[in-house]
Amino acid sequence: MREQDQDWTPSRVVGEIKIRGGNLRSLSRSSGLQADTLRNALYRHCPKYERIISEYLNVPVEQIWPSRYEKKGKN
Repeated sequence: MREQDQDWTPSRVVGEIKIRGGNLRSLSRSSGLQADTLRNALYRHCPKYERIISEYLNVPVEQIWPSRYEKKGKN
């Protein structure tokens, strides 16, 4: 399996957010959510929360969690 076909690990997602100067709690709060809400996206499919993280990282959700999003053009 190629690396780009694998979901990012929760620690990678958190690490990428930290690299950009943020953290999940502040990102949750700045999105109008409870402090730990975005943690849910690390472990289960939560499209709204995944999108918030994706937009913050400026990385497509399909790249962060490919197993959660069917690739276009595939059956």
